Amino acid sequence: MAPKAQVTAASKRTATPPPKKKEVVPTPRPPEAAAKPAATKAVAPSEEKAPNLKGEWGNIALLCLLYTLQGIPLGLGQVFPLLLKDRGASYTDLGIFSLQSWPFVLKLFWAPLVDSVYIRQMGRRKTWMVPSQIVIGILMLYTASQLDVLLGDSTTTRPSTRTLTGLFLAINFLCATQDIAATGRCSMTLVLSSGTTKWVDGWALTMLRKENCNYQATCNAAGQTFGYALGFTGFTALEHFKLLSLSGFMSSMGLLFLVVTAIVAILKKEKPLPPEEEPEGIRDAYMQMLRMTGLRPIQLLFVMLFTWKVPFAVCESVAPVKFQEYGIPKEHITYVTSLLMPMYIMIPIVAARWTGGARPLQLAFSVYPLRLATGPLTAILAFYTPASVSPIPWIFYTLLVFVIAAAATTSELMFVSQMAFFAHVSDPALGGTYMTLLNTMGNLGGRWPPTAAFFLVDVLSCESESCWMKMDGFYTVTFLCTIIGLIWLVCTRKMIEDLQSRKLQEWKVAHTA
Repeated sequence: MAPKAQVTAASKRTATPPPKKKEVVPTPRPPEAAAKPAATKAVAPSEEKAPNLKGEWGNIALLCLLYTLQGIPLGLGQVFPLLLKDRGASYTDLGIFSLQSWPFVLKLFWAPLVDSVYIRQMGRRKTWMVPSQIVIGILMLYTASQLDVLLGDSTTTRPSTRTLTGLFLAINFLCATQDIAATGRCSMTLVLSSGTTKWVDGWALTMLRKENCNYQATCNAAGQTFGYALGFTGFTALEHFKLLSLSGFMSSMGLLFLVVTAIVAILKKEKPLPPEEEPEGIRDAYMQMLRMTGLRPIQLLFVMLFTWKVPFAVCESVAPVKFQEYGIPKEHITYVTSLLMPMYIMIPIVAARWTGGARPLQLAFSVYPLRLATGPLTAILAFYTPASVSPIPWIFYTLLVFVIAAAATTSELMFVSQMAFFAHVSDPALGGTYMTLLNTMGNLGGRWPPTAAFFLVDVLSCESESCWMKMDGFYTVTFLCTIIGLIWLVCTRKMIEDLQSRKLQEWKVAHTA
């Protein structure tokens, strides 16, 4: 069937001169012109159905469960630094362990492979999900069986930080692969500048009906948040009340991975994609991303994203460990963090009113000074940490919750502002590949500063008697980060104005052709 543009051109080329008024003989119609009504009908957009979850609750529950499984290792990854510090790990050791979360930052680089290579008989998503989850379950069971050796104790043996990092790196690599398979490299709904939506890929596209694909994002947010809380707060509470040890918890989660994987592999059938929705080739996907990185606005945005979270590295990563070092139980730290979970859910809804239009980054720039101030405030609280938590120092905890809430609120507002800007400038012609590249840039900017901060705290600390001047690297790095933040505010103001004032055409790859 000829496309509409071709049919129109053919009609013009074969049109005959208009007949005289008294002639009644009809003008002959060429075959292309005769086919025109059919072609027009074929390309006419169909009316989009309203979302309807009738008959979909089972699929919704399965997606939430899969995302919950993804969140569990992420939560455990936040528990282990506290455990390692209890057993004598240095800040350099914690910096090494922080590398375990990097697969979620770098998954863009192997996502086209997962998205394009699969066994048709098994299913495009199950080809990668089933093996990944089986290996995750096995690795968690193995790690649970070796915890006594890997964690060591605080007196005779040091923790095997590098081995633990390798195990969690492998687990998170497989979780990231499962995330690609479950949601697709480009799984998201783009809010275009015209106000319309649409571009969703991944298993949600075939598991959920077309009109319900947007619920994939809801399942993602709810499932991963619950899984993170289960791995972080859930384990800490169970251990605190002596209901389950860490090895028992990890063994249970490993078995859960294996059971869920068996159910998905046996009972859940995957519908094949129509030919017109088959994934693009690996080479095409990488070439698209390469062309994007050549755009001047993308390069400026990368500079901004790579540097703007440097001032918050100590507050977000080192501070919880420092409070624990000063005598605050890790259970109290996790409980304080868990109190803020409902706020994480509500902030994106509230912030939506300030992120519309062509200047969504303005919100992030407005709250940046407040977030910057939470660094020194956290350091002051750490310096005045009570010597004992019995009785509970309520004034100290109230101030601690206030500072953490301020940091969390501004962090979420910056994230919402960032995502709104991504959606505003993304080129719809490139589907989710554009948005995925921007997300990877944003994630990278949020991952490297905490890793660097852990190393710097050790390097800049000197507390032995031989030191010319005793220093705690935590306070030194906090001071340096604050100065960097002030310089960043001054130096990037024009850059942010420039990014928001550029025309949308400048963000499109076709603009460079």
